[in-house]
Amino acid sequence: MASGHLPTVQRFLRASIFATALLAVWALLSGCASKESVAPRPELLSSGWRDASAVAPVADFDAYVAGLTQELRTHRLPFAPSMADAELRSVVPFRSPPGPGCPPGAPRGIAVLVHGLSDTAFAMRDLASTFSRLCFESRVLLLPGHGTRPADLMVVDHRDWLAHVDAAVAQANRENDQVVLAGFSLGAALALAVAAESPDKVDAVIGLSPAYRLRSNTLARQARWVAAFRPWLDLGPREDFARYGAMPTRGIASTMAVLGRMERQVRRAGAVKSPWLVVQSEDDEVVDVAGNREFFAASARDPRSVFVNYFSQRPKETFSQSVTWLPAAHDALRVVGLSHLALHISPDNPHYGITGTYRNCGSTPFRKEQEIRACKEASQVWYGVGGQSPPPGEAGARATFNPHYPDLERRIGEFLSQVDGRSHKSVASQLPRP
Repeated sequence: MASGHLPTVQRFLRASIFATALLAVWALLSGCASKESVAPRPELLSSGWRDASAVAPVADFDAYVAGLTQELRTHRLPFAPSMADAELRSVVPFRSPPGPGCPPGAPRGIAVLVHGLSDTAFAMRDLASTFSRLCFESRVLLLPGHGTRPADLMVVDHRDWLAHVDAAVAQANRENDQVVLAGFSLGAALALAVAAESPDKVDAVIGLSPAYRLRSNTLARQARWVAAFRPWLDLGPREDFARYGAMPTRGIASTMAVLGRMERQVRRAGAVKSPWLVVQSEDDEVVDVAGNREFFAASARDPRSVFVNYFSQRPKETFSQSVTWLPAAHDALRVVGLSHLALHISPDNPHYGITGTYRNCGSTPFRKEQEIRACKEASQVWYGVGGQSPPPGEAGARATFNPHYPDLERRIGEFLSQVDGRSHKSVASQLPRP
């Protein structure tokens, strides 16, 4: 090889190393396989989301739902073609009114819900039901690039996601005096970025398994330039109708850009002024749980803010008295630990729940072939996270639901009751700066 090509080869090798590490992050995040594919597949060719701003929730939420339903009807690749219509109805954005027993008239408030990377609106259905029972109107978004095919994440970026959430919050503010912004994983970071930038528009912000800090944060920051050498981080097969199986490297790069924007907005504001609820699992394989706690301790200003941390093994050092520690295990539902994907999902979820249609058995090289086979063939499994073994002779799967969801719903209700007691918007500007 000619010496003039050496720098290019070095850059390629470095990119490959970073890409391999990023692939590990993504595989944990999605629970999907990580096998390369040489044959072009339709899902690897972008089709929709060419103009994300044209279908943003600007004037009317029902019009937004109708527009995105058409976008997905045109460009979505169904997981099971015979179930295309049912899948479409499950993954599009939606709104839920206050539930039975709520006072008539205007809802208590509007909750804008934001899903995570590769997800769809389906991932937020249980949380939407929770807000409805709490007498809020729930509005679940579908982030640009999602719900159609993985390649569509290559034609959008973090600015499209942030603009989408910001438009939904502005729209909700025009219709109700109280707006709550809640998100899962990437959605939690988007929610916090918007809340920090526009505290006058957000009465409370909630982060579930929030991606404020990532375990592989330093490596993930390299995704922007790795994408030039390796456009696809993961070409694994699709295993779930409600989320992508493949992931372009640009998806990780856009995620890191969101975290950068969130960090700048919080720093510029001096703190998170909105009441802030954070819920995470100590066993989370994706986020830096200690980093999240430190970020919360340094940034939460409103005294109504709450941090809830599930654990299978409580850390020996718990430096903050403001953190509520709760055990994750639940013997009756065969749960030993809570994964990144589990916290916001009810055991009754028809797809991810205890009797749901989907079981996350993992993939090689993260699990042994015999473990995967046992998981798929067993009539019952134990649910946990990587490194947590089921009892001897039992099969294990990755946890996709939270056995303590009813208690979590109660805690969300208590948090929102505190927010109801004193309007954040009227006092945010009066709070002392740190």
